[in-house]
Amino acid sequence: MEWLERISRVVRAQINYLVQENQDPEKILEDAISLMEQELITMRRALAEAIATYKQGQRQVSLNERAGQKWYERAQLALDKGNEPLAREALVNRQSYQIQAHEITTQLEQQRQIIDKVKQDLYELERKYNQTKTKKNIYLARLRSATASQKMQEVMSNLNTTGSNNIFEQIEARILELEAHSELMNGMSSDPLEKQFTALEGNHTVDNELANLKAKKLKPKQ
Repeated sequence: MEWLERISRVVRAQINYLVQENQDPEKILEDAISLMEQELITMRRALAEAIATYKQGQRQVSLNERAGQKWYERAQLALDKGNEPLAREALVNRQSYQIQAHEITTQLEQQRQIIDKVKQDLYELERKYNQTKTKKNIYLARLRSATASQKMQEVMSNLNTTGSNNIFEQIEARILELEAHSELMNGMSSDPLEKQFTALEGNHTVDNELANLKAKKLKPKQ
């Protein structure tokens, strides 16, 4: 699990840095997920390369084994023909290929263990990555709720510090001020002379309408 532990240390270090820099918590989560995605890509690429190397080693073992078998058959042929020195040389070549096949097989066993370990680490990282993505919205909802609660507490604290009664008194004083200003403006528009002319104009209109009615009555009918 060394690889996974290294990745975890990198992610934690990045998150701690963002926290110390007072970064937006949502950005911290996004960056953590992005970093895990990059590590997943790196691990998948490394796993693919390890598997490719392992398969190449298997092919080398197969080639060496076939070559060894071929030299063994040649040794048998040489003995059948009565050429023991040639048979000995063939067996020496066969042994060389057998040694190479054995060495590569030993290396392949080590590579297989590494591949199994990388697969396990990759599975664990994918699990944590999916878990983080799934819980991201839950974390953000809790964070926003906590932030809203903190802001509300700050508002209430300010109210308690300033004094709620004092605030309402200020509001009431402002309303009274606006009402007084409105009454003053109405009083300025109630000029006595203005009222007299308004009454005369109204009477003049009524007199005109009355004259029109009288004229209609006096007009002879056709």
